[in-house]
Amino acid sequence: MKVDYKKILSWVIISIILIGAIIFVFRHFAGEKILTLLWPNGGEELKAGQTYQIQWQSKNIGKVGILLVKGEDLQETKWIVEDISAGNKKYDWDIFVWENTGQDYKIAILEYPWQEGNKTDYSDDFFTILGPQFASCAELSIEEEWPFIPSDLPDQRKVFITAASFTGNLEGLEGGDKKCQEEAEKKEFAGTWKAFLGDDTALAIDRLNLKGIFVEAGSSGDLAEGKTCHRLLGKNFEEFFKKLSAPLLLNQAKFEKTFLAGLANVWLGRVNKESKRDCTVILTEYVPLDPSRGYSFTTTCQNWTTDKRTIPGYPSSADQKKEFPVCYTPQGIRISAVGLAGLASGFISQEETETLNISLAKSCDTSQKLLCIEQ
Repeated sequence: MKVDYKKILSWVIISIILIGAIIFVFRHFAGEKILTLLWPNGGEELKAGQTYQIQWQSKNIGKVGILLVKGEDLQETKWIVEDISAGNKKYDWDIFVWENTGQDYKIAILEYPWQEGNKTDYSDDFFTILGPQFASCAELSIEEEWPFIPSDLPDQRKVFITAASFTGNLEGLEGGDKKCQEEAEKKEFAGTWKAFLGDDTALAIDRLNLKGIFVEAGSSGDLAEGKTCHRLLGKNFEEFFKKLSAPLLLNQAKFEKTFLAGLANVWLGRVNKESKRDCTVILTEYVPLDPSRGYSFTTTCQNWTTDKRTIPGYPSSADQKKEFPVCYTPQGIRISAVGLAGLASGFISQEETETLNISLAKSCDTSQKLLCIEQ
């Protein structure tokens, strides 16, 4: 009988290929790393001072670390636990009794120790941490070494800073107010809200109701019967407003950390009669090559209607010369002001001290937050 070596060889080659494919698939999937956070995964309401079980699935991972993440940009983080076995698949988390309340928390679980390429997973959506329940706000005031006000105290003026940021095109003052109202409703804050914002015709202090005790809108702790505790910002508007131009070191004790960070990037425009109406130097990280771009003749982004960096038509074409608004440099030199800016808040260094300033001109294409006040 004649042996068909070609046929046998073909079957051998096919067998080798199949065996190789099986080995590859087995090694690939058997060695694949999996790390999936199961709980909390978004939408939950957790209470400070309580214990909750963080749960996850893992495969081919030795150890994990777990982080508490806060904020829309996921930049504010702190360790819950480091260097634990991934095989545990759960961890009892005792939420710190004085954890800041908020609706913008996530959990991040990561392969430990962290390095580029390691597995990481986050909660799919934000969850809420509620404050602990107190017999009175005095307990919270003692612990935090700062006054907290019960929500049923009369004549309160609640305040918050938007999580979202906006360019100088707010669609006017009405658009700024609408953005505050929309975010207030999203945060489930009742009432009418307006942006602490002024333009060329209306000063911020003139168009808002600013009477009453100023407190943070977000609750810092719960009382019986649905009442809440709120951080005192000022016994009146004047006291609150004075803090907006105080050294950073002093304000760190007076404002909650997230609130203070937000104050560094808020559109304000013309707040009071002392606010500049025109001709200002735009705050920039780098000195522009064209000095004219560093000066603005508007301090309100053209009444909050533009997100442009320079005046339309600049630079003018060679065959068509155009007149631009004029400013004067600190040395008294006449210069075209072709930049577009709005007055905003920010930190500046003065004699080695960082101070909050509420009259810094920032380019209208910059994204800033809004300071919203209950009316």
